[in-house]
Amino acid sequence: MFSLRLKCAPSEVDLISGELWEAGTVGVRELEEENGVLLIASFETNAARTDLLNRFAGRDARWMLEDSTNWVAATHLAWPARAIGQRIFLAPPWCLDETPSGRVRIVHNPGLACGTGEHPCTQLALCALEKANLPAKIMVDIGTGSGVLAIAALRLGASTVIGIDTDAAALAAARENFALNSLPPLLVAGSAECLRDGFAAVTIANISATVLLSIADALLRITGPRGQLILTGFTEYELPAIQQNFGDGEITSCAEWRSLHAQLS
Repeated sequence: MFSLRLKCAPSEVDLISGELWEAGTVGVRELEEENGVLLIASFETNAARTDLLNRFAGRDARWMLEDSTNWVAATHLAWPARAIGQRIFLAPPWCLDETPSGRVRIVHNPGLACGTGEHPCTQLALCALEKANLPAKIMVDIGTGSGVLAIAALRLGASTVIGIDTDAAALAAARENFALNSLPPLLVAGSAECLRDGFAAVTIANISATVLLSIADALLRITGPRGQLILTGFTEYELPAIQQNFGDGEITSCAEWRSLHAQLS
């Protein structure tokens, strides 16, 4: 067994873990350090060594020969089921725990794409969805990634949910997660520009502040009158710019991350 060890910021864990899974890792562990996070990805062969060391050369990447530790089991322990908010139970495919009473189960493979459920922004978005009164509503998830928010919306009663992403690999991962939940995917390769005005009663986007601001007009355009806009992926420092472009609403926080839940006029 071999392992790649590299360092990253907490905000980069989801993205880099997704890259490692795509590269063929059989398990990823996270160790918090004083100046960030140490990721340890295990591989069964030495084949990816050169490519990965070159790809992550700027992250103090090291390739090591490991002992016979069961890395798959270690990964399962590192990704336990998680109760989020008041109604969500996010569980990996290997979890055999029963769904707690009063919660909806969302099965999600944390190795598929961005949006593992561990990131504070994903949790902020899930909590906002609980408050959105989704039954019978149409929702659009812009930058759907792993599809976890779209799946949660359906489990919370939304009548129709469309997940949109420009990344083909993310859409493939979302399809797999929809299948794990026995739900038919309604996924679109593209951007918010492909939707008509006022299409969604609820629009959600968990993307970086830079992207949110660049597509602000489109997000506001596709959200219907008196519709709801749920935005996250930005920090406290970036919040004023978000509010300036999208208006006021309920602000929730987790560590340095923020979410805006706005009711449009």
